[in-house]
Amino acid sequence: MLSLKLKKRQAFYICGYYKETSLETCEKELSKLWRDYDTQKEELFNAYGFKRDFYGLMWPSAHSGRYYYLIGIEGNDKIQAPKEAVCKCIPGANYAVGQVPAGMSAVDAWTDYYEKTLPDAGYTPNAEHGFNFEYYPDGSHKAYELWTPIH
Repeated sequence: MLSLKLKKRQAFYICGYYKETSLETCEKELSKLWRDYDTQKEELFNAYGFKRDFYGLMWPSAHSGRYYYLIGIEGNDKIQAPKEAVCKCIPGANYAVGQVPAGMSAVDAWTDYYEKTLPDAGYTPNAEHGFNFEYYPDGSHKAYELWTPIH
């Protein structure tokens, strides 16, 4: 089970590149998205400044069983996103934040988080909020966090 903290966060923007995917196809599709991000992140840095940390943002698709995944950095709505990049406004909320050790896959981490960590702590995700994200404060091969808005 992941360790859990509660954090309140004001609204903010995540700007980056995204792909619609599913649990069945995410490994292949998101591997490509991560490789593409590595070659395109300079465009984001030119627009919003260099960032060491980055995000993996998820939100539901209108297509059953599918979701969107965006890799990006914190940005703002005052600067136009680079070509092919999008900015998403993440509403402020109270979040349950799971601490994920380095080396644990995101699929395993999210499964543990939703099936054990949140229910055992007595928290219910706020599905109306619409966004969940992974936060990588020190790069993709280090410990990271899972953020879910809660009621």
